[in-house]
Amino acid sequence: MTAHNNSSTLSRQILEQLVLETEIAKQFLQVLNDECAELMAFSSPEPLRDLAQKKWQIGQQLEAAYKVRMQLVQSGFPVADTPNSLSGIIDKLDPQLQGDLSKQWDNYNRLVLQAKSLNESNAIMIHSYLKYNQDALDSLNRAAGVQHTYDGKGMRKPVSTGKPLASA
Repeated sequence: MTAHNNSSTLSRQILEQLVLETEIAKQFLQVLNDECAELMAFSSPEPLRDLAQKKWQIGQQLEAAYKVRMQLVQSGFPVADTPNSLSGIIDKLDPQLQGDLSKQWDNYNRLVLQAKSLNESNAIMIHSYLKYNQDALDSLNRAAGVQHTYDGKGMRKPVSTGKPLASA
């Protein structure tokens, strides 16, 4: 009976932790959606900076919650039996909670995949804006006769060559 109670308690703790992680993942996805909307309407970089800070903070919360879940899993199973995902041990947990755990795990993974996809899409937009701005800056520098600029580390770099804005 004690082994079953331990399994049931551990299963409930893991489920509660997974519910918490899912809520944090929803927050992260919302910030990514907000970031996407800001990128589409791009009027100022300040909201993007604020959203990047929120993303970092929520990412830290998500990482901490993941570590707690993994500690719970590892407390009930030998390290050799502990896969990186929860799906590998659900069948070893309390049979009465396996359905709930499986559903929650699927929900969590769906959110994580959505967040990953949206984050990659946002990164492409950010990269496009950056490239556009860098190309515009290089064109203006060439037109002004500037031979070099400085990179993020303060090192000189030549202004990229390319087509001039106009020829005389």
